[in-house]
Amino acid sequence: MRGRSAIAILLAILLSVPVVGGTTTATMEDDEEMDPCMENPEQPCANQTVLYLWSNGQSTFWSHFNANETDNAASNEYSREKDNGAINIDERFSMNPTLNKRLNMTVDGEIRVTLNITVNGDWTNDNDANTACGQNDCDELNVTLWAGATQIFRQHVPQLSQGQNSVIFSYRITEEQSLWDSSTANPSIQIQMKLKGNRQNGGPGGVFLEGEPAEFTMGMSGDGGSNIEMPIDPASWDADFQAGDDGAIEAEEQPGFLFMAALATMTLAAVYLPGREEESENF
Repeated sequence: MRGRSAIAILLAILLSVPVVGGTTTATMEDDEEMDPCMENPEQPCANQTVLYLWSNGQSTFWSHFNANETDNAASNEYSREKDNGAINIDERFSMNPTLNKRLNMTVDGEIRVTLNITVNGDWTNDNDANTACGQNDCDELNVTLWAGATQIFRQHVPQLSQGQNSVIFSYRITEEQSLWDSSTANPSIQIQMKLKGNRQNGGPGGVFLEGEPAEFTMGMSGDGGSNIEMPIDPASWDADFQAGDDGAIEAEEQPGFLFMAALATMTLAAVYLPGREEESENF
């Protein structure tokens, strides 16, 4: 009986000793890690939550979270013009390189869109014979934000005027739209508009120009450029969230968990099971 008590006491002492895992090494590794904003300058991080839009000025469109673009093909603006006829704008600025992180958007947080756009010509459908657009020839500006194949919002912008426009609007994230997983939610913004020009020769002898040409010009990111501010929750940068645990550490991942569980089991066996054997012998 005394031997069993001694074993139980010894095991209890062992249980009270803190279990040392690999925390020192992990801490040293964390200290040596490069700033994620520097390591992946085009990915979102604590100091980079604005998605910037870029183009080569002609047919290539992309976006990322770096305010600078080192690609020599990047242009300060994207522009289309046509004297007589329609310009159909339907461009999608998908994140490139693709998103490699999980993001948690703040519920009810604001996505703020800023676009610098110059338009000329006609883009409103009407029955006015003096304008270029008829009933179904044109479309006003529409802006759509996507997370992968999921539409986050579609914003119709009817209030543009001739010349330069600063288009600014916001949208609040719902709870169902808060989690953006890197494998399925690569962000992109789609810009759509259909304008029409009606400039042509007229007047006596056809020597005078009449009507207005169509123009669509959009400033790219940089000074005076176009971007989308994202309400990314700071908790997104937590290592457990990035690992898919959403902040919860599984029991088997805790340092020394299995060892401590084994000691607890042995202690119970040393105290409880022999007592049960003595009870059995008394019957």
